[in-house]
Amino acid sequence: MQSSTPEGPLTREDAERIEATLLPTLDRHHLRLQAHCLATLKSIAAPRSQGPLPSVEQIQAWCRQQPALRDDVVFQDELLTQFQVIADQLNSLADACGHTPLDLTLDELIANAEAESRRRLARQT
Repeated sequence: MQSSTPEGPLTREDAERIEATLLPTLDRHHLRLQAHCLATLKSIAAPRSQGPLPSVEQIQAWCRQQPALRDDVVFQDELLTQFQVIADQLNSLADACGHTPLDLTLDELIANAEAESRRRLARQT
């Protein structure tokens, strides 16, 4: 199992891989958000490692267990909304890859981000 940095669920290696992409800054930021959310959702789903992402109820329960979030219901609601936005993106990507969201890897997130960036660039020319 990969070790996490104290700041979050991504390993230092994962963060370095994202930074090493040739993606524009905003795309790298979005990729970091997706990777962070996927890693968090995988930890919420544990011990399951395949199948659908955790339910809204499971994510809410996780939020209530986090000391930094426990007393901030407004932030919990905003975080849940953001998880749902990224979950929709992860579900779409998993469908396109032909497997379940919990099977997604950082390699697939990077490949998708790079492909999206190339498509945007091609539309601009």
